[in-house]
Amino acid sequence: MESDTRASRRDTGGSYRSLDRSIHILFVARIINRFGDFVQMLLVLILTVSIGMEAHLAGLFATLTVLAASVGQLVGGIVADKFPRKHVMVSCQLAVAVLYASCALLITESPMTVAYLILVSSPFRGATWPISHALVADYSHGEIERAKAFSLLYLGSNIGVAVGPLVAAFLFSRNLPLLFLVSSSTLVIASSLLGFLLPRHPMETDLVPSESHGKQKSLWRLFFGNRMLVLYVVAFTLYNFIYVQHGFALPLQMNSIFGTQAGTEGYGWLMSVNALTVLLMTAFVIHLTLRVSRAISMAIGCLFYVVGFGLYAVCSSLPAFLGATFIWTIGEILLATNGNVFVNQHAPSTHRARFNSIVSVTTGLGSTLGPFAGGMILAHATYAFLWMVMVGTAILISLLFIWLRVLVVKSETHGPVTP
Repeated sequence: MESDTRASRRDTGGSYRSLDRSIHILFVARIINRFGDFVQMLLVLILTVSIGMEAHLAGLFATLTVLAASVGQLVGGIVADKFPRKHVMVSCQLAVAVLYASCALLITESPMTVAYLILVSSPFRGATWPISHALVADYSHGEIERAKAFSLLYLGSNIGVAVGPLVAAFLFSRNLPLLFLVSSSTLVIASSLLGFLLPRHPMETDLVPSESHGKQKSLWRLFFGNRMLVLYVVAFTLYNFIYVQHGFALPLQMNSIFGTQAGTEGYGWLMSVNALTVLLMTAFVIHLTLRVSRAISMAIGCLFYVVGFGLYAVCSSLPAFLGATFIWTIGEILLATNGNVFVNQHAPSTHRARFNSIVSVTTGLGSTLGPFAGGMILAHATYAFLWMVMVGTAILISLLFIWLRVLVVKSETHGPVTP
């Protein structure tokens, strides 16, 4: 699954303009989808304030939506590898759009029904993520071009998220049915772009001979028989474990240092720096590391977390926190973009959606366990100790990615590396 001649000719430029038109269509659709993801952005508020659930019941419902989305990822991956991925993607998005439109009609008359409709929509919503990643890989060729493609889609996600919450908050406080309708409409618009503008699914013409044997093997034998992907899953699960602390431990630390009001405002500034850094630095960072291997780029990204999270252990002023946030956000860019490239570069094209779904669900365990572990540490130790634990973990992850690079080199030299 190396770069072919066609890819090499396109990869010479560092700009996103050299990417296939289909990638730009996916980019625009990603912006629209992430901008209109109002229901997930405000799920807890919708459940508690609008529907009237108690906090513990809202927490249970939120957990159920996550579990349902995980099931959707696995099932969606299977379906998308058996039928044209574009059609499966569009079908899942339109299903969510119909359910959200129904929520708009029922939120006043039958609020609890809306909660169940949101739950029913979660598997369809979850299914779109592995399919989206597989589509990016389908319409790009070679490691370098895929690195640019995934970085562009990552940028699109953050452009949508930068504006979406403001509109969502405005609609939530003024017209909740309209919030559901706008969210539904954005899904219809994005689905129309994909359905009418994306060309025929390219997998049949992009299949290399060695991958055709993948159809003969079971999914689990193919995935767990690839030691590089197994090691990647371990490393990225640990990465998600430390990454989630910026949303759990960091706001608590800000409140403990600056007080509730100033701490909350300060945390808002930190997240603004995070978002702006992603928007302004992604293209530059990817351009600088385009010729560096994916595994080494991720190892370098972990070192930015070592510095950024290490500074959190000693920070006492807002400017220091802002600087630390800028530093680790560079690491976020490197890991978020190169991780997707690595998975799709080492997945058979016949199994891309399923491999993406397995990776998404398994590495998500780190995000699930991170807040619990962070809470346990803070119950017995200081914030400084927690951040140093994360620093140690980041160093370990960096070493795992270096080991991953060694396996990749061996695979390229001596053939596939298996357990």
